[in-house]
Amino acid sequence: MALPKAYEAGKYEKDIYNLWEKSGLFIADPDSSKPHFSMAMPPPNETGTLHVGHALFLTLQDIIARWQRQKGRDVLWLPGTDHAALATNAIIEKKLAEQGTDKHNIGREEFIKLVKEFVGNSRDTINAQIRAMGASVDWSRGRYTLDEALNRTVNEVFVKMYKDGLIYRGHRIVNWDPKSETTVSDDEVVHKEEKAPFYTLQYGPFKIGTARPETKFGDKYVVMHPSDKRYAQYKHGDTFEAEWINGKVKATVIKDEAVDPAFGTGVMTITPWHDRTDFEIAERHGLEKEQIIGFDARLLPIAGEFSGQTIEKARPKILAKLKARGLLVKEDDYAHNVALNDRGKGVIEPQIKLQWFVDVNRPAVDWKGQRLSLREVMRAVIEDGDIKILPKRFEKVYYYWIDNLRDWCISRQIWWGHQVPVWYKGKKLYVGVTPPKGQGWRRDPDTLDTWFSSALWTWSTLIDQELALDYSLSLDDLLKRSIDFKTYHPTDVMETGWDILFFWVARMILATTYATGQVPFKTVYLHGLVRTEAGKKMSKSDPETIVDPTSVIPKYGTDALRLALVAGTTAGNDQRLGMSKIMANRNFANKLWNIARYIQDVENNGGEIIPKSPADHWILNRLSIFSQQLDKALTGFRFSEAYDLLYHFVWDDFADWYVEASKVEPNAGVLNRVLESTLKLAHPFVPFITEAIWQNLGQKSLLAAELWPEITQSDKAKARQFEQLMKIISEARQIATNIGVSKPALLYQGSELIEANEELVRRLGRLGKVEPTDKRQGIRLTGTKATAWLDIDQQRAKSYLDKLKDQVRDRESKVKMLDGRLANKAYVARAPKKLVQDTKNQLTEERDWLETLNSELKNFEKSLQQ
Repeated sequence: MALPKAYEAGKYEKDIYNLWEKSGLFIADPDSSKPHFSMAMPPPNETGTLHVGHALFLTLQDIIARWQRQKGRDVLWLPGTDHAALATNAIIEKKLAEQGTDKHNIGREEFIKLVKEFVGNSRDTINAQIRAMGASVDWSRGRYTLDEALNRTVNEVFVKMYKDGLIYRGHRIVNWDPKSETTVSDDEVVHKEEKAPFYTLQYGPFKIGTARPETKFGDKYVVMHPSDKRYAQYKHGDTFEAEWINGKVKATVIKDEAVDPAFGTGVMTITPWHDRTDFEIAERHGLEKEQIIGFDARLLPIAGEFSGQTIEKARPKILAKLKARGLLVKEDDYAHNVALNDRGKGVIEPQIKLQWFVDVNRPAVDWKGQRLSLREVMRAVIEDGDIKILPKRFEKVYYYWIDNLRDWCISRQIWWGHQVPVWYKGKKLYVGVTPPKGQGWRRDPDTLDTWFSSALWTWSTLIDQELALDYSLSLDDLLKRSIDFKTYHPTDVMETGWDILFFWVARMILATTYATGQVPFKTVYLHGLVRTEAGKKMSKSDPETIVDPTSVIPKYGTDALRLALVAGTTAGNDQRLGMSKIMANRNFANKLWNIARYIQDVENNGGEIIPKSPADHWILNRLSIFSQQLDKALTGFRFSEAYDLLYHFVWDDFADWYVEASKVEPNAGVLNRVLESTLKLAHPFVPFITEAIWQNLGQKSLLAAELWPEITQSDKAKARQFEQLMKIISEARQIATNIGVSKPALLYQGSELIEANEELVRRLGRLGKVEPTDKRQGIRLTGTKATAWLDIDQQRAKSYLDKLKDQVRDRESKVKMLDGRLANKAYVARAPKKLVQDTKNQLTEERDWLETLNSELKNFEKSLQQ
């Protein structure tokens, strides 16, 4: 079938994906004799549609999966979606608020019904978009974090950790979000810097500082550093009376090294219920803790006349009272960080609450013959090389997080998610995978942190889903009897964003090493964030900054978007993306299409593929080198480098040189072989257009099923001959263009290479004629061993030489001026930073241009002298 003049992605992409899916090509086979490769997709949240960040990871992972199949491996790329407890819960609560109601009015059962309806629709949308991105995933193994089988594994791990003493229930300080009415983990708290008043208050003989006077009602401990000489007269445990907000209080002196003597007066009162540092001080010294602010963010009766008021309403009144009692010493402005819930942006109020925690410090895990804590195992697998993190610099970030890791609060006061597998009856407590027998048991209403279930993703998804419903089997039995788990775990690669290194990657390491005795993956590749063309973060509040895959694909095609995402992406570094980048990469896809259209029109008589001309040998040699370099780049996860190799081979080597050379002496066999190999090598990057070309060329197989190409052998000596011809052609073009002449003659002496390829040199060099000569005349070509000249008038050549010299002098003057400006210390110190940087950038550009001009001048002078 003849290829149409233009490639219209919308006419091909959906049909091509259906063709792949129906073929069963993406379905992994654990019984295959091929080497196995596995990779788990980071499950997108079922909260709407995919964004450009999803498009990036789908592209990179699809490149990996398709390349691994080409290398002859059985590939399992397992897809799935996440129930996204906090995010989904927030969406439904917002919808209810818009309807004038809330979850408490409709009840838990109706709330969960609404959530299921919402996520069901969202899941269908997301899966359709994953297909639209060309993701070659195994849909037969699609998973959902709230599947019954996965829910069982969550419960199993909870029970196992509880029995091993790694999960406990206790009163500890947590991050409480009054807006969402739930706790959130440390990693889900973000900080926003803002200016706020800082108050100095008189507390007995001490001056103390606070930004939150509304929390001070219960203060009865004053804390100072043990070595602070200013307060040496006060002993630990001393007491004194102090006038305070609602009258006199009896206060106790506490000495603790947590106090920074350099901050403020070096003395502070503590509010153990509402500050983590204060809580830890109170724990060390066995101090009382009293709640001042309720879980609804209103003051409690201890606040006296302010009881029941919100913080915003009460604070100015409290300050007025402090001032009236002579206790407000002064007020200053200072910058501080406000803690917010990353989901919903509710202001965090630290609270002491009875919650479920994972103990990360207890030595309770057997790992390689040692008894280690979860924290120690998480460090050991990286230090011992069981898991490699790319880029390596993120190892330091990972270790820093581990070193500052606190016990993980895993219970949430929301209704959507995995419910805590604990039941209560009076003072009895039952922890189990299935409910206890008997009447009167009440299940814990809390759900588990989403990351607790996501932490099991690489292996819970590989458990036999039917066997998992047989509760007579233990977790160990399930692992031993699940073929997929035994075949595909540990997974080979975890490709994800650097921003969830702690949220997810670290927790997968924590949970998987504990539950299975294996690491979850062998290599972690962390990609960067996708930003706007100007380098800003894409924001929903500014729709113009967002590149939406759902709108880009219908207009430009999936392949253009994929290439734009791969171009310039490097491990751990953010990248910029805009419509100009996508349009530029659509041009690359069109170039591939046009190459195929040309080759399809070349008469092909079939038969053995035999390279004949130097160009044939050169392109086969270049193809061989490119294939090896591409394979090496992909092995090292250097996606941008791999794309650059592909781009330059297709655009420069194949299109600009070999296709043009073939118009002089076409070799249909080599043309088709190079095209077929190129389509195979390009396929992981641009799967749709390459498959469309493959099918239109009448191939009986699927390109997606083809192996990495074997390259036809070539004669390297003959390939080097074509490289010499390329130098002659390129230099002739450049000189003619620079001087401004059209189709000059090329004269040569004693060159068998030029003589044998006169027509090739003439056509590709855009020359009037190519012929031997006995005379030396014109401008000598200096970049080749051959003796050749362009027949150009010397006067015209010297005129151009003078022009070059003028340009060099002009650039030298500009460089000198900019150098002088930057050497002026006053200018650098006083001028706006942007202006100074612009000057530096301009100097770099001028120097680069001057270097280019000097090089051209040197070569041109040399050519005139010969």
